[in-house]
Formats: sequence, structure tokens, C-alpha cells
Amino acid sequence: MKVELFDVLRKVMECSNISMKLLSSDENPFLEAGPYSLLYDEHEYAQTLAEWITMIEKSVFYCYQDSYDISYCFVSLPESDGLRGGILVLGPCMEYAMEEDRLSVIMKRNHVPSRYEKELREFYNATPVIPQIDRWRELCRELLQFFYPEQTMRAEYFLYDFSGYEFRPEEPDNRLSAELIEARYALEEKQMTAIANGDTQSALKYFNEGRKFRISKRYQDSIRDIRNGLIVANTLFRKAAQTGGVHPVHIDALSERIAKRCEKVMTEDEYFSLITEMVRQYCLLVQNYSLSGHSLVIQKAVNYINLNLSEKLSLKLLAEQCFINPSYLSTLFKKEMGLTVSSYISQQRIRLAIRLLNTGNTQIQDVMAKCGMDDISYFRKLFKKMIGMTPSAYVTLVHGSKRPLP
Repeated sequence: MKVELFDVLRKVMECSNISMKLLSSDENPFLEAGPYSLLYDEHEYAQTLAEWITMIEKSVFYCYQDSYDISYCFVSLPESDGLRGGILVLGPCMEYAMEEDRLSVIMKRNHVPSRYEKELREFYNATPVIPQIDRWRELCRELLQFFYPEQTMRAEYFLYDFSGYEFRPEEPDNRLSAELIEARYALEEKQMTAIANGDTQSALKYFNEGRKFRISKRYQDSIRDIRNGLIVANTLFRKAAQTGGVHPVHIDALSERIAKRCEKVMTEDEYFSLITEMVRQYCLLVQNYSLSGHSLVIQKAVNYINLNLSEKLSLKLLAEQCFINPSYLSTLFKKEMGLTVSSYISQQRIRLAIRLLNTGNTQIQDVMAKCGMDDISYFRKLFKKMIGMTPSAYVTLVHGSKRPLP
């Protein structure tokens, strides 16, 4: 049971991008964490904090915060039910994103030389932010209470002041900032690969992991900064979709729609909402239109179909476009696509009809024309066969009873 609770807690931390470690009682979580080892010699602070760690009591939830506004939580976990005991460390995290004026206050408070400013900024940019940190702490305490069912877990607060310590005399080697930038780029690369593969779940996973990294503001105008971030993401995602074998025409159509929406974003919440939708949309684009791994002949045939759905299409016409025998194209198409040419054309036409009907602004005659169909009975029959309902029923389902098709 306690092992399961530990897994639940780990999931909660993953959702917040908070590091979670279970250490033995003689390990010091501060030696490799935070900016401390960068700024100070280990003996300046490690011994004091190590002594404090050894005095941690059972059934106490410790909330640590220091003069760099860095927070941790510590709990001594008992050894039972398949769970090894030790010191559970949650963090580091911060309550607020680190703006330039706040960084200046912290450096002044701790008497930090200006030579460390870049390293500190990169560290803060990579530290998760928990806006309502007291609520988060209370959630963690409530979950950890289950490890001590017969005792009430109380919270204790520990404030640590670094302002009296001496700094390392040598110039910083930029090791910390380089490692953090490398980690951010590695996550971006994984996300781009996932989008190129149409793997929505992995792409969203890497995106959420990357949310703990923030990029220093390029502009004083925060709205312009947010919108520029979306424009960059849109560019990266469309190149990933192209790598995934999607024709540029499909990519450009989606990219243009998203670019217009980017200019309407006003807040950080809207930023994360749109960029999450962008990940899903580009992955869906790859799933629907990727021709990666197909022969050049089939790529050309499929692209011709999808770019000319409003026109008359036939096996003979496609064969002429690909400069091959119709019988050979038919065999190759079925082998690579798993569908006959006519079945694929019908499938793509109904998919286009769905997209048009989803807008709620298109009459059935317009939908049919854009899908290259002129027989309304056949259109309704094909739509119902593939979707399981008539076009009118679909529109009513999507838009409500007030917007049926004529």
C-alpha cells in the first residue's frame, strides 16, 4: 500500500516537474543541487546543512527555504511494506518566476558578485515554479501523512541564510548554465522527434517536462515575448512535421492558422493552452498526412489526391500523373496504403467534409463541391457508412439542434 502511495506522490511531482529523491540518512542533497556548489566551497555550507539533515525527526514535514528563494521539502520515511526508508527530498522549486528586478534583489541580499549573474539566471530559468506553494506543500503533507497513520504529521519551517558566506575566488566556468541549456535542447529535440512520428503522448510528455525551463525575456513587453515564443514553436513544429513526411501545403495551411492565433494571445495561460493545442494539431497532421516510408510513386499519388479533392479523381488520372501503368499503381497503392485508390479517395473526401462541417459555417452544397462530389444521396450514404450517422445528425451533434444542415 505504501509503495503505491509513493508512486502516486511521484506522479504528482512529475506533473509539477518537481524532482523527487529518496536518500539515505548520510547523503547530503545540497552538494549537487541549486547554485550553492557553484558559488561557495562545499565546506562553507555543506557541513551545517548535513548536520541539520541528521536531526530530521520522523512524522515531521520540513519546509526549507533559503535566501535565494529556493524551496525544498524533507520528510523521513519509515522502512516498511517494501519501501526502503530514508530522507525524501522534494525540490528545488520557487514560488515566483525570476524576473530581472527580483534577481537583482536576491544578488544584493546575498552579496553575490556580478560575475555569477548569468549562471544564476540560467539556474532560475530551469527551476520549477509553484505559484501557490503553500497549497502544494499542504497537498504533499497530506499524501505523506499516510506513511504515519498513527501520528499527526506536523509542518516545520526552516529558513537558511547564505549572506554571510564567502564566494569562490575564481571566475565561474559556466558549467551549470551549459548543462541546463544542453538539457533544454535535448528535451526540445525529443519533442520534435515525437511530433515527426505523430506521437502525441510522447510529444506532450516532453513538452510538459520542458515547462520547467524558461527562457530569459527578450523584450520588455511581456505580451510580445509570449507571442514570439509561440511563433518560434510554430516554426519548430512545422519543420518537425515536414521531417515526418507531410507535404508542405498541408503544413503551411495549419501553420498559417496558428500564426494568426498567436497574435491574439495575451497571457501565459493562453500561451500554454495554445502551444499544447499546437502539439496535438501537428501530431494529428503527421498521423493523417505523413508519407514517410512510402515509395516516391505513392507519395506523388497521395499528395495529388489530397491536394485535388474538389476535382474529378480516378485511377487512370493518377496513373497519368505518376507516369505508370494503372494496374501497377493499383497494386502498389493497395500494398503500401492498405486501401484501394477509390476507397482512399472516399476516405479523404469524408475527412475533408468533417473538417468543413466542424466550422459550422458551410452549407451542404458547398461541402459537397469542396469534396468533389455532386450526388447528395451518394454523399449522405458514404458519410453514414464511414461516420455512422448522416451529415445532418453529425452537425446537430457537434453544433446543437439549432444548426442542422439544410
